[in-house]
Amino acid sequence: MPKQPKQKKPPARRRRFRRRLIALAVVLSLVGGFIALSLTILFPATRVVVVGQTRYSAQQFTEVLQLEQLQPNLFLADTQALVERAEGALPYANIVRVTRQLPNALRFHVEDHAPVFAQYQDELWWLIADNGRLLEQTETPPEAGILMLRGTDLLDPEPGRNAQWERGLTRPGDLHSLFDALHESSLWPDVTGVRISGYAIPDVIYQDRIRIRFGSPAQEDDLSDKLRQAEQVITRLNEQNPNYRGMLDLGVAGQIPFTPMWGNEWQP
Repeated sequence: MPKQPKQKKPPARRRRFRRRLIALAVVLSLVGGFIALSLTILFPATRVVVVGQTRYSAQQFTEVLQLEQLQPNLFLADTQALVERAEGALPYANIVRVTRQLPNALRFHVEDHAPVFAQYQDELWWLIADNGRLLEQTETPPEAGILMLRGTDLLDPEPGRNAQWERGLTRPGDLHSLFDALHESSLWPDVTGVRISGYAIPDVIYQDRIRIRFGSPAQEDDLSDKLRQAEQVITRLNEQNPNYRGMLDLGVAGQIPFTPMWGNEWQP
């Protein structure tokens, strides 16, 4: 009987390659399973860590976000939606960013808004942040340095909302642009109020005696240029008469007219 030919064994190199391939497949399966569990069952976000200077506690954030009830996955949680919900319910909170902390915490990096504007309405004061957010309503008059908003009433004001006014074209972004430009101007220490007008950019009240109207600047650089023009004109006016009262209109193309207003009945 003829002998059966012996089957050749695969080379050792090929066997090692197969073992490594099988091991890699096992590892990838385990990693995939772990990732699937991480995005479903594992790592529920149930805890808040607050970082920064804020008047709100971590417990207040947790209650507002309902984390203990909803328990969203730490990695799949919609942090933008959580920020909007928290800032709507906690008006002073300015959430800079949200990071994740294993195994179950969301870290909210917070810098509270400070009131910059105030408006008197219905015998109460509304405090407003530089970005136009309504912070709170209070019976206490605002501290020195907070700018008074005048001209028209707030429309359906509620803490946490952006301010809107019954008349005029001003929006919170316009208020923010004006505040930033004023902060860079030498006029800033003597600005005593802001008046909502028929333009997007509100009028500025200087020393409670001169109203500065900007018209409709095309962009923030234009607003800064107009403030520099106002600085020059007011410097000349103060040299002539430091008690001048009136309207400085920067919205007229090619000229900067100043209209004096006499008598205490005129309110800037």
